[in-house]
Formats: sequence, structure tokens, C-alpha cells
Amino acid sequence: MPKIKVCARFRPLSSKERSDHGDTVSLRAIDSKSFTFKDETEEEVEFRFDRVFYQGSGQDEIYEFLVLPIVKGVFNGVNGAIITYGQTGAGKTYSMEGPSITDSDEKQKGLLPRVVDGLFNNIKLSDEITECTIKLSMGTSYSSGTFLIYQFTDQGEQSAGNICEWSYRDLHLRFCRGITESFKMNMASSRSHCIYIFLIEQEVKKEKRSGKLILVDLAGSEKAEKTGAEGRVL
Repeated sequence: MPKIKVCARFRPLSSKERSDHGDTVSLRAIDSKSFTFKDETEEEVEFRFDRVFYQGSGQDEIYEFLVLPIVKGVFNGVNGAIITYGQTGAGKTYSMEGPSITDSDEKQKGLLPRVVDGLFNNIKLSDEITECTIKLSMGTSYSSGTFLIYQFTDQGEQSAGNICEWSYRDLHLRFCRGITESFKMNMASSRSHCIYIFLIEQEVKKEKRSGKLILVDLAGSEKAEKTGAEGRVL
């Protein structure tokens, strides 16, 4: 498995985009790894990635191609990270969390809840792991410069299923509301970076082993003049 994979994902056009511009797009798919894009001069520029996920690609496809190998690697002591990067409104948080952390729609479930499920499934299916602790640290940075950190661990006699449900609920109620500001580009955009750090400590056949999995949901990366953001928000 390559040390770094870079993928591109395209979301469907919003109703506003269809109203303003119709169904016209400047993208032409070549294959599963490349596409061409027309710039301001109408010249076609080709881009290549490890994988391109076009409209209609499911959350499960992205998880299985990009994330599942990293989840499995963590149990072998290999650290990994998944980072979503792009313009405001591109669908970064949807890819990371889905419509909601607690959303019950399996098809729309984001990478974060899938990672939690994947971690516990690996433990459940393993015949070699005799003891395992999963610790979750989360942080978010705001436009004021504030950085908040929360930490959770699987304390007590809770089962893996209970831990999983508790994590989702706490993420939803206490952490992932974010700070929203009014932007011309996206009226419900979050102005924070979010980071989730999973530390997996396990004992496999009397051997201590640990791995770290980091998920990062970055704030929008567009130019300042396009957002209309000023002062504190900028």
C-alpha cells in the first residue's frame, strides 16, 4: 500500500447551482483515476489522482478504497491519517460525518462512524487480540484562535457496542455542532478545523502493540475574496 494516496470526489450540483448555471459542467471524466477540467480560458487541463470518485459514488466506496486498509493497518501498529480538503460547500464534512453523526441511513454514513464500526469489528473478529483499549481525542479550532479538546476512553465494563453508541451521541451533542457563520458561498458552513485521534492499544499473544488513526476535517480552503468573510470570521 502506498504511503500517501490522494483522491478527488465530486458532489452532485445543488439546486441553486442548477438554477444559476443549469446542468453545464466543465468536467469530463476520462477513467477512474483522471479527468479534464476547463479553466477560465476554456482550455482543458488533465488531472490524475490515485482514484476519482464521480457523482453517484457512495460513502462505502470511499471507505473501502481509502480508509479500510488504514483501519486494518492500525491493528498492525501502522499509524494512518485521512484528511478532507477543499472549498467551502464541496462536501468535506458530508464525506467525513455524513448528514449527521447519528444518522441511521447506512448508505449515507460518513467515514468517521464507519471508522468506529470498523475498529470494533476488527476487535470482534480477531482471535488473537486478548485485550484492547480505544482512546478518542477530538479537537476543533475556531476563528477566534480557540482550540478545544475532548478526550474519551472505553472505561468501565461497557461492551464495544455501548462504547460506539456513546461516542456517536457525545460527538453529536457536545462537539460537532461547530460554529456557523453566514457566507455567500455556503450559508451553513463551519469555520472550524476538526481533528479526531483514535489511539488503539492492544495485547496480541502477550505482545503489546499500539497504532494511531487520525481524521481531519479542514475548514474551507477558498480565496478570501470569494467568501465575503471579513474581520473575526476571516
